[in-house]
Amino acid sequence: MDKVAHFQRRLAETIGWCASQDWTANPAEGLRSPQLRPPEITDDGRAIFEARLPREETAKLLAIEHAETQRQWQQNVEQLAMKRATLLHNRDTSFLQPLQLRPSGRLLAFDPKGTLSDGAANLATQGFFDDDNVPAWDTWISFVVESTVNSTSWHSFDAYLLSWVPEPLVEVVEAGIYANPEKCIRWAADLDTHPD
Repeated sequence: MDKVAHFQRRLAETIGWCASQDWTANPAEGLRSPQLRPPEITDDGRAIFEARLPREETAKLLAIEHAETQRQWQQNVEQLAMKRATLLHNRDTSFLQPLQLRPSGRLLAFDPKGTLSDGAANLATQGFFDDDNVPAWDTWISFVVESTVNSTSWHSFDAYLLSWVPEPLVEVVEAGIYANPEKCIRWAADLDTHPD
């Protein structure tokens, strides 16, 4: 399956799953199904900085940590998506075929390396985002890595979690984006993935 077809399939599964969940009263709980709960991501970046190693060694260790964190995100999102697909299949839940999609909602991007983990988006959305600005896991589609260049410097949205926001939650999520001072959550349509 090519990348576009794979993405369309994952998007259709995400929309189908979200449509099958009872989240209208409480999106924070309703879009965090226990059976899809992903493992925690370990990120030792702060410990590397606090070790006060020489600059070159710190940069090297941060690059390794960044690559490992990206790998964990990709693995967690793919495992979640495969589990969701299996659950949908086992339920015999029919969902829209990828090429017939006319979904009502928006794609959301979250840059996990850009978060300050301040909880502002969580408060603004009654928990759609957690304190680390991570959107509810039932909405996850894929983890995108824009840059494969070995770089010792981080760039905003060089890797990000792509999620689906159902139309009834767009306004609530918009409030979370507005409350997010570090701008690590954005609508995917607002990303500039081809900088000049």
